[in-house]
Amino acid sequence: MTDSIADQLRGLLGADVYTSAGRLRADDLLVRERCAQSLGEASARLRQLSSTWRAQRVPPSTRADPFPPAAVMEPLRRGDRISRAIEDAGTEIRGLPLLSQDKVWDRVRRLGLAELLQFDWTLVGEAGALAEALGRAADLAAVDEAVVGEHLAKLRSVIADRRRYLQIA
Repeated sequence: MTDSIADQLRGLLGADVYTSAGRLRADDLLVRERCAQSLGEASARLRQLSSTWRAQRVPPSTRADPFPPAAVMEPLRRGDRISRAIEDAGTEIRGLPLLSQDKVWDRVRRLGLAELLQFDWTLVGEAGALAEALGRAADLAAVDEAVVGEHLAKLRSVIADRRRYLQIA
């Protein structure tokens, strides 16, 4: 029995990108990759700001003063909290359920792709906005924790809404 060229390509790629369900799954993976890229840029910028802050502002330890002042260390602690939150959001996005079941695909096709597209558009937009907000920060103290928190809260909300949307009732 010979396989068709499409069947051979499906086997090589590990995905069925030649059907509408396969294209939707491939697009879903692209959305995840784009979000991961933006969140990675945000994390990298935060690490860069922390490194610069540490090199320029944290004095070396001495016997008389072994610990840096709390005011100098607070932006570093805040940066660590934000970095963990960004990593958690990235993990949640990568862990979103794939459209692998036919029942899920049928439901999405019946109800329309507009809702799923809106979720994905918002995920990509918020991840990009978060990276942009951190990219504009001049130094670690200039990182607006409230703005970053708003973007992360929006990401978590969309992740939860998207999960609920794809659940089979």
